[in-house]
Amino acid sequence: MAISTPVSGQQQDPHAAMNQNMRQILNDAYAFVRGCDYNQTVANITYEELLDAAIGRIEGTPTDTGNVRSTKLQRIAKIKNDLTSAVDTIKAKPASAWVANNADAVQPDDSVNTPEEG
Repeated sequence: MAISTPVSGQQQDPHAAMNQNMRQILNDAYAFVRGCDYNQTVANITYEELLDAAIGRIEGTPTDTGNVRSTKLQRIAKIKNDLTSAVDTIKAKPASAWVANNADAVQPDDSVNTPEEG
């Protein structure tokens, strides 16, 4: 990142310039160290580890005794059971139970559509 230069015709405070320069040097050093750490971390991860982690999130693993989060397969099964139950409830009720009541109906003065000209 380049050090900002003052707009032509304006003088920059020498202390501000030194402060900006020191910040830039510290930023460059920190970015270098963190970049090296990140590259080392990424280099140590293998495809098999990533694949095992993904499988663990989907299926769960026997060593997840302390894991309180359900696996994706368990969540999908719960969603399937909830939907099946909802559909069975809907099928069990007569069609007249699903008619919109007056509170749900659109009132004429609530309509924001303008009449078509034609």
